[in-house]
Amino acid sequence: MKTLYIIGNGFDIHHGLDTRYQSFAQYLDENNSELYNLLLTYYGLPDITDPDLTDEEYGIWSRFEQALADLDYISVLDDNSDWIANPSAEDFKDREWHQYQQQMELIIKDLTTNLVGEFNSFILKADYGSILEKALIEIDDDSHFLSFNYTSTLSQAYEIGDKRITYIHNRASEDESSLILGHGTDPANFQSEEQRPPAGLSDEELFEWEQERADQYDYSYESAKEEILSYYTKAFKNTAAIIIENSRFFSSLGDVGKVIVLGHSISEVDLKYFEEIKAKIKADAVWHVSYFAEVEKDAHKETLSLMGIDQKNIVQIKITDLLRNSH
Repeated sequence: MKTLYIIGNGFDIHHGLDTRYQSFAQYLDENNSELYNLLLTYYGLPDITDPDLTDEEYGIWSRFEQALADLDYISVLDDNSDWIANPSAEDFKDREWHQYQQQMELIIKDLTTNLVGEFNSFILKADYGSILEKALIEIDDDSHFLSFNYTSTLSQAYEIGDKRITYIHNRASEDESSLILGHGTDPANFQSEEQRPPAGLSDEELFEWEQERADQYDYSYESAKEEILSYYTKAFKNTAAIIIENSRFFSSLGDVGKVIVLGHSISEVDLKYFEEIKAKIKADAVWHVSYFAEVEKDAHKETLSLMGIDQKNIVQIKITDLLRNSH
């Protein structure tokens, strides 16, 4: 019977690596305050440096990837409206038609490419030398690993070969563009609906309605709006496509009879991966799932049960239950 380990961020935290999204927020504040302020202004994320920050506000940062779907694009457009073209100005130049759109392009680059680059740099600062022997756990020999983390903890602390590890969202490296970081909301939800004429208009009324629409059309604004709406696609973590790209891995799980989930929240953004795993492994496979707090324990059991996993096949554990020195 083969074992599949599913590794989440709690695994790194257990080993003393400070890879929390809250710590990334502090890193951003210190190293790229302009980008950090964009996140605070347009995503409703709390200021991690606020001395009056509540526990609830602190916890919001743990859902950072979900928050990436919360961009307030209307405020982005409003706050940058000085870039809108003004063809009535005496010194107006044709290139100014595109300045508003180009400003949106720069902001999107900050919120996608540059954000991922900063996160990659943050992960590369992980100090594997600080991992203590007493934090190491027992690992089944005949096993494979699906890691949702961007770190190299498995290879650095456990000397597990890369062939046994599938980094589903890639791993931090000097090629900072390779990480997959983003929200899981279908970009179609953010598409701007085309305005339709009211029902029952006569031909003359329809013509007048279309003329009014044409008179109101502003190329500079509409092209900028179309550009900022493209953010939701560019920041989308397309799990369906990622599963297809890793089809060989998922197809190899037929002999897996034991799944050990360590430090993963089993959140909605990653749920499709778990559903794919369930569909590929043995029907009676036993799931050993770690939890940190009681509320997390209940949430995990509910999520797995809704996936169709029999409760008798769900074993809930603490990562510390697997420590080498606990046997």
